[in-house]
Amino acid sequence: MSSLSYFAFKTCLQFKPVLEDPYQNHVMVFENPRGIRKCTIGVEGHGREGPHRITIGYDCLKPPNIEMLVMKALGFPFEHNRASRDIFIDVQYENIEPGNNTIIVQFKFDQQSLISAQAVNMSPDFKLYENIFIEANLQSTDYDGVVVVLYPQEMNVALPTHICSFIERISNLDKHVHKVATVWNCDYVSGGRLILSPTGKISPYHDVKVIRDAAKKGMMRALDAGMKKPLLVVENVVDFPDGQLVCILGALEAFYKPLQIRERQDSKNFIRIGLHTEEKEAEPFERIVRNAIALEKSRIFTRDIAGGDPERMAPAKIVEYIKDSFAEDSNITVKVIDNEHLIAEEYPLLAAVSRAANRVDRHKARVVEIEYTSSNPSRVSETLMLVGKGVTYDTGGADIKISGRMAGMSRDKAGAAAVAGFLKACAILKPPHLKVKGVLCLCRNSVGSDSYVSDELIISRSGKSVRVTNTDAEGRLAMADSVFKLAEIAGKELNPHIYTIATLTGHARACYGSYTATMDNHSAKATNHSGRLQFSGSRVGEGFEVSTVRSEDLAVNAGKCNGDDLVQYDTDAKYRNHQLAAGFLIKVGGLEDKNIKYTHLDIAGAAGMPPEDPTAVPVLSLCHLHKVLL
Repeated sequence: MSSLSYFAFKTCLQFKPVLEDPYQNHVMVFENPRGIRKCTIGVEGHGREGPHRITIGYDCLKPPNIEMLVMKALGFPFEHNRASRDIFIDVQYENIEPGNNTIIVQFKFDQQSLISAQAVNMSPDFKLYENIFIEANLQSTDYDGVVVVLYPQEMNVALPTHICSFIERISNLDKHVHKVATVWNCDYVSGGRLILSPTGKISPYHDVKVIRDAAKKGMMRALDAGMKKPLLVVENVVDFPDGQLVCILGALEAFYKPLQIRERQDSKNFIRIGLHTEEKEAEPFERIVRNAIALEKSRIFTRDIAGGDPERMAPAKIVEYIKDSFAEDSNITVKVIDNEHLIAEEYPLLAAVSRAANRVDRHKARVVEIEYTSSNPSRVSETLMLVGKGVTYDTGGADIKISGRMAGMSRDKAGAAAVAGFLKACAILKPPHLKVKGVLCLCRNSVGSDSYVSDELIISRSGKSVRVTNTDAEGRLAMADSVFKLAEIAGKELNPHIYTIATLTGHARACYGSYTATMDNHSAKATNHSGRLQFSGSRVGEGFEVSTVRSEDLAVNAGKCNGDDLVQYDTDAKYRNHQLAAGFLIKVGGLEDKNIKYTHLDIAGAAGMPPEDPTAVPVLSLCHLHKVLL
């Protein structure tokens, strides 16, 4: 009944569903006993084929919130994307101006369809967005435990009112609660179990990742304790403006199970997840939860691709997975180029990398072009064009990796996975101001009798000759022709910006550890793009370090042999290896003299290596920077 009470609280209406012979008639009564807020209520019974129809006054409730509140009042789980919501509810606005005007809310479903919809929500599939709820009552019997992120006492973060004194007594009793996650018997919360998960000390050098880590550890401790229905307290921390979003994302991350585990067995480790806040205004928190669920769905998609083993996520399997995932997204188109001869003609550098793998059909190179189109093209103000490195396994090729350094190279496709994940976020959240083109350069750097080798001179799509010097530097070759192709068409797009995202160099990892190296060309640098991306990353818990591409980083890629245009990799270079890789992509992509914004992201250290799960970097930061969020 909490959702019905909440609906009544947000409007001046009393909601009384009455089921009279549900397979024949379903009567819904909305009453306005006090006559306040200018509501006009129409009451109608109807047969199974007829719609519900209610008129709500303008001053009662602002239009954007109506669908969500009514769906909640009818007992649906909190999250439902726009496509699924449109199946059940249609909101028709008439004369939307303050005063004597109305909003028409028409329900499209009958009792039987409601029953069917609720049955779908009980599916055992790994779909956490169907089982997430906002919960106002910390003692609700719907949950079997409560998780609280514990902040340093000096930060004065407000704790839930009726357990505040209990937590304070525990903190005074045992200071160790500020170091590790602990479980306490507490009669004041759901299930009688309270988990305190501390952030630890937060200094001026810490960022919002401390909240993410604490929320994740708290949820993992809840699972270890046997909880299946945890309720997370999401506090508002003024020092971290997006702290609530990051807290929820950290908690959801704890529930992730790799795709191959989910396909083999029922690995669902929860039944229900609750989110509690003490906020007086509910709408902003609901928007945060919507964003968090959409982002986590996108990150699951990214992790599945990046973390799949070399066979489960071979190029052919990735194509299949992407097509299935985007099948119902009307604003997404997917084009696959898998003809070996066409790839050799249009993407000659990628074709060279893939040559040894072409003997195995499932390992052959594929170029996947995914495009998101705004539902209102007149509102588009920016065109993003992303190229992702999708090397499904990197043996090193003829310059083979030795001494165990090949292990983990199935993660060399994390860049392509991130591009797909960002497109997934756009498909769910539907930003009206963006047009997005994503290119996934999928291949496998195998070794065999037809391997490409050093000393080969290959003519790129741009017409420039490239001398191969190290077959283990295949990533830049895999992406180069796609970068040039996008640069060719960028001039016809509105405010274009090209990205390359790749686990490209060990040098980036050596320089910055688990942080992403971001590098702008001259046009992007003029807008301080990498600086702004770094700021967005700091807001959502993804770290970036800004590197500068200098003239030397372009010059070092000039051909060394007589007549060569470019060298794939200068084997004599001892410094600036991740910058010179960006310089190579700028030159071979034809971006050196064009005023087209270009940013290269080297996620080699940030993508996550086994045994850790993939991180899905930089999906969150791109969504934050480019205002994909609701």
